[in-house]
Formats: sequence, C-alpha cells, structure tokens
Amino acid sequence: MKVINILCETMRLIGREDAADETENGTPTDGAARLKRALLTYLNAVLDELARGYFPLDTEEEMSAVDGVYPFASFLKTPYKINRVTDGEKAIEWHISPDYLHAEAEKVTVFYEYLPPALEEEDEFFYPVFAVGARLVEYGIAAEYFLVAGDGSAYSAWESKYRNEIETLLSRSSVRGRIPPRRWI
Repeated sequence: MKVINILCETMRLIGREDAADETENGTPTDGAARLKRALLTYLNAVLDELARGYFPLDTEEEMSAVDGVYPFASFLKTPYKINRVTDGEKAIEWHISPDYLHAEAEKVTVFYEYLPPALEEEDEFFYPVFAVGARLVEYGIAAEYFLVAGDGSAYSAWESKYRNEIETLLSRSSVRGRIPPRRWI
C-alpha cells in the first residue's frame, strides 16, 4: 500500500471525501494539496511516536574507527537510543556526545533503537514491526488532524481509537523487559 492511499483513506475518515477524490484523480485543489501535506506530516509524527514509545525498532551495526569516535551521521539508520556497545562478545564502556558515540575500541558492535525514515507520498508504506498497520496509523493521523484543527471532541474520539488499537496490539506482544508509556496505569 502506498502512503498516498493511507492519506486518502484518512481524508475519508475525517470527512474530507472531496479532497480524497481530488487527490486520487491527480487534480487536487490548493486546499486538498495543503491537507495532503499536513496529513503526510502527521503520518511521519505518528510513526515517530510509535517507534519511540510503543513499538521500538532495534538493530545492531558493526563499525570501525581508528580513534574510537563513531559519528551518528555514519550510522545506517537514525539512532535515538544506544542500548549496548560491544567489542566482539565483551561489553565495553561508551559515552555519547552531541554528534557521535565514543567507545574505547577500534571495532565495535552497536545495539541501538532507531527512528523510521520520513515517508513521502509515493513511498510504499512499511513499518518493521508487523503489528503496526495502516489502520493504526490512520487513526493516529486523524487524531493529530483534529488536535491541530482545535476540535476537542473529535480529537478525543480518534485519540481513543488510536490508543485502544495500540493497547490491543501491545497486549498481544511480549513486554520485552520494558513498560511502554502509560501502560502501567
């Protein structure tokens, strides 16, 4: 499913059938184009929130540097949380500076959580955690739309659907040694 399809479906969810039709036909008016750009921004914000708080994306990467300085720009993905650094099988000490990771080894394996790349409207929708699908993201986009629009009751309704869907998905998965935000309440 392409991102544009998710945006059009969200337009229908929020009652903007006209904008969805114009976008699908390839003839969006200025208003529909602005709405599409706004919803794309909300989609990327929802994916960021899901990765940071509920369905983390983790990976490991082998790196090498003569001076033990590993710039974040050289990571394959955008890290936001370093979990562990090893030299072979042995865990080593490390610290973070604003632009790099410093470890006292020339070759390390970094285990970290990362943020998904920002999607554009022609991209194929994909979230590495299988449980996260288009419906969950559409609910989150709709909630963001009504929050920004200042419609408190519609925001509450869509936010409730979004949070309930997250809770349903989390209840089916293992906690993996961490408690997601507000899950303990």
